[in-house]
Amino acid sequence: MKRSGLIAVSALVALAVQAPSAHAQIPEDPEANLVEELVVNAKLPGPAWWRISDGDTTIHMLGTLASLPKGAAWDTSVLERRLEGAFALILPPVGRAGVTDIPAMLKLRGKLKSDQSLDAAAPELAPRLAKVRAQLGKKPDAYREWSPLGAGIMIAMDYQKTTKLDPGEPERTVGKLARKKRVKARPAGTYKAMPVMKAAVRDHSAEAGQLCLEGVLSEVEAGSAAARSAAQAWARGDVRAAIAGPRNFQRCIRSLPGMVELEKRAMDDEIAALTEAMKTPGHAVALFSIRGLVAQNGLLDRMRAKGFTVRTPGD
Repeated sequence: MKRSGLIAVSALVALAVQAPSAHAQIPEDPEANLVEELVVNAKLPGPAWWRISDGDTTIHMLGTLASLPKGAAWDTSVLERRLEGAFALILPPVGRAGVTDIPAMLKLRGKLKSDQSLDAAAPELAPRLAKVRAQLGKKPDAYREWSPLGAGIMIAMDYQKTTKLDPGEPERTVGKLARKKRVKARPAGTYKAMPVMKAAVRDHSAEAGQLCLEGVLSEVEAGSAAARSAAQAWARGDVRAAIAGPRNFQRCIRSLPGMVELEKRAMDDEIAALTEAMKTPGHAVALFSIRGLVAQNGLLDRMRAKGFTVRTPGD
């Protein structure tokens, strides 16, 4: 499991929640507001890069999306140049689960099922569920045995298959090129996945389950055009259009127990890893969510507050 501190649970909660819920309370969004002076399109080919520097160290920050269309090509020339001679590739925190966690994970899967049918548990969503089942080519009784949260996860996974979005990209390509350049990759932090997943599944509220299901339905109903448009914008360095895409994971994830705290911990660990890297002369490459880079009190905002110089893709 990989990609950001939230990925410890995102393999289980594979949701791309785009639209607000009309019936469940939406958690506060820490990335709602942007630092406009940081939202600058790239001058160089390919995706946008920001730079964090002091007297003798520069970290090149590549803003990333949660996924890209399978097989999507993007210009890696700037990435390859910046990996040349880099002392590290700094990746987002990762969540890890071992072989011994498999029985516990299977038990958690069982807890996402319900004795009550899905349509009975969420009667106001029944018409939308019927349309989404048809849209995904599923039988009329598909997902009926799942709880709202479980159904949201299953629908999101089925939808991802139909849209052919790859959650492993662009990180996989970056990692491959780093190995080619013999640049050692290191995550900003490592977390145990099981405690996070257990809390999310066992202790989530009915409102949170409803929020996740409604969000996934909205994502499927909207189709993949918005996500693909954001990916195309990202590949050409159009920052504003890239961050206007679907807000993958966020609303649902933050409604689950412990997720807000984990999100804060992940950001703190990212800041700590970058700050430590700034003690090494030379240059490094780092990856971070593109919206998290340019948000108020986001990564770049906080690094600048610590006294480091931040430059935009337009510099």
